[in-house]
Amino acid sequence: MLELLQRAGRPEDAPSLRPSTLAAWGWRRADLEARAGSLRWAVPPSLQREIALAMALVRANGLDLDTVEQEDMRLPSFAQAAPRLRALLDDGPGLAIVSGVDLDPYSDDEAGIIGWALSNYLGRPIRQGLKADRRLFTVTDRGAANRDPTRIGASNRISWMHTDNGCLEPRPPCYIGLLCVHAARRGGDSMIASAATLHDAMLAEHPDLLPELFRPFHFLPPHLHTWPAGPRTIVKPVFERRGEEIHIHYARVMIEPGMERAGTPLTARQREALDAFDGLMQRPDMHYVFRLARGEMLVTNNVQTIHGRAGYEDGETADERRMLKRLWMWRRDRGPGIDPVALDAAELGRGA
Repeated sequence: MLELLQRAGRPEDAPSLRPSTLAAWGWRRADLEARAGSLRWAVPPSLQREIALAMALVRANGLDLDTVEQEDMRLPSFAQAAPRLRALLDDGPGLAIVSGVDLDPYSDDEAGIIGWALSNYLGRPIRQGLKADRRLFTVTDRGAANRDPTRIGASNRISWMHTDNGCLEPRPPCYIGLLCVHAARRGGDSMIASAATLHDAMLAEHPDLLPELFRPFHFLPPHLHTWPAGPRTIVKPVFERRGEEIHIHYARVMIEPGMERAGTPLTARQREALDAFDGLMQRPDMHYVFRLARGEMLVTNNVQTIHGRAGYEDGETADERRMLKRLWMWRRDRGPGIDPVALDAAELGRGA
C-alpha cells in the first residue's frame, strides 16, 4: 500500500483524463426534473396484498428482521418490476423511487422487514455493522447518543454529498435503499448528483486538480464499520475508471480524519482539489432535490451517483420524527454478484 501511495504522487502516473462516454450516466438537475415521472414506480394493489400475506406469515411465526428470509417474503409483483428498476439504476441515471408502500398496518420494525424484502429483489442486502445493523440501519436523529462525527445519518445535521463506503467489505455497496417510515416536520430533502457529470465538470473547470482525485486517500471508517483487527483506514481514490465507467467514492468527513490518522495530512494541493469538488456539488444545477414521503423508497447506484441530505427539524410526535430504513446491496445480476467462486476470482484473484 505504501508503494501505491508513493507511485500515486508521480505525474506520469496520473490517469488519462477524458470526458465520460456513457451519456445515460451524465445528467444535471434540469434533466431529471424533466423526466421525474419516469423515475417512479407506483406500488400496485397486487403488491400491497402480497406484502400483507407475507407479513401475516411473519407475525404468525414470530419472525423478526434477524430471522426472516427471502423465502418468507415472496413478492411476485415486485419481481416483475425489478428488471425495469435495475435498468434505471445501472443503465440510466442511477436512481429510482418506489412509491406508495402502505406502512400504516405495520410497526416501524415491521416496515424495516418490508424494506429489506423489497431490497432482496434488487440485490443482496449486506451488513452495515458487525453486531448491530447487520441487515439494515435506522436513519434517525439519535441526539447526544451519537458520538461518532462520521455517522451523520444518526443526526439531524446537514449531510454533505457523499457515497456510502461500506468499510467492512472488500467493495462498497452497489445500491443504497432508503425507505421513508416517517418524514421530518421540516426539511430533510434528499440531494443526488451524477458522478460522471461532476467528473466532467472538474475536467472542464479544474483540469489541473482532477488528477488529485484519482490518487489514493485514507478514509476513516465509522466506529461501527471497523474490523477490530482490521486496518485503521481504508485507502481508495475519489474517482476511478472501470473500463468506460466513472466510479466515485467520497465522504469528506471520513477523508480529513483518515489522512490525519495515517500520518499524511491533506496537502495544500489535495485540499484545493477537494474544496473545488465540494463547490461543484453544492451548485444547484448539479444536484436533483426531492423529499421522500412516508411509504416511498429511494434506491440509488452507490458508485454512479453521490447523495446528501438537508438538515431537518423533527416534531414532537413519532409521526414527525424522521426515520428511514437504510439498506446496502450488492448487485446480483451483474459483475461477480454473490457467487463465492466469482467473488473470490474478482476480488482476491484466481491464485496459482
